[in-house]
Amino acid sequence: MADNTHKQQDDAQSGINPVAAAVTGAVVGAGIAIAGAVALKEENREKVKEALAGAKDKAEDYLEDLHQQAQAKKDEVEEKIAEGTARIEKAATAAKDALNASLKHKA
Repeated sequence: MADNTHKQQDDAQSGINPVAAAVTGAVVGAGIAIAGAVALKEENREKVKEALAGAKDKAEDYLEDLHQQAQAKKDEVEEKIAEGTARIEKAATAAKDALNASLKHKA
């Protein structure tokens, strides 16, 4: 467990965002493909365009999935915070009631 936490901290400190790396790789790959397409015949250019469109669609789908996963985690965390807050408020009220009852009993 400690090793996993340490690895996550190392990853976070490295400054390399996997999503940014994937998008950068896609952009660089697209640029190389476009440069190569200039030298190709028209039919091959069309194939390259289709491949790039497919890669773009996949990247957009991947980013949308990441966004949805992030939103789901955010919602989950907010729910857990609300549950924790409710438990703390309930415990605080019980402690106050117990204290008040104890003070009344002593008086």
